[in-house]
Amino acid sequence: MILLPDLSTSHAEPQAMVEAKLSTLGLNWEDFELGFWHPFGSHGREPPEDIINRKRSETDKNGWTLWSFQYRRPEALDEWYRELSFAKPRGPVVVFCSMGHSAIDPDRPGTLTRTANCMRYRFIGDGSWRAVPPLIRVPHPFGPGKTVASAFVVRRVHHPIKLFQPPFVEWFSRSNWHESAIPTRPEYLIRRGGKIAMRNIRAVLELLPPYLAVVRRDR
Repeated sequence: MILLPDLSTSHAEPQAMVEAKLSTLGLNWEDFELGFWHPFGSHGREPPEDIINRKRSETDKNGWTLWSFQYRRPEALDEWYRELSFAKPRGPVVVFCSMGHSAIDPDRPGTLTRTANCMRYRFIGDGSWRAVPPLIRVPHPFGPGKTVASAFVVRRVHHPIKLFQPPFVEWFSRSNWHESAIPTRPEYLIRRGGKIAMRNIRAVLELLPPYLAVVRRDR
């Protein structure tokens, strides 16, 4: 069982966060065993480089941040979390952010999608909603009537990425691991293996347990 860190009221590092960092001491993101594929590009009318710089600043100031992505059903997040918990990866759990050359911002002229700041969050497996810390900002494009999105719990943003050799990976969907090429979207849990190398990436996010969260805007 992973102890959920109480990160809601202070940017000081609680014991659970310290333990998580010590557990991967001496390992870097290239040592990953499991992680996520994340289609990345302009988001909420914010270009990729601005997002990366803002999130790096948030982890420096707050110790961790939330990185929102397309809403996934609670059952999907729970399944990802179970796979990670069963595997007990020795290296960091990471997110590989795609280059995003063909990515389309959901909040673009001509659509009904509008970007709003998420004000509350809860960790996966925890029903308690908490206020987003003041040093973190989580803008997310919401469609009409939508108030909830998914998020990664990020402790470090690695960028730029140099001399990266894309590993061979499998991707997880509908309770099974697949060896074919990772679909371009949406997000997928991945692990080393398979027969096809991952695509090139723009950035890497290093995650903190419990790795996943749900965020919401004010109704």
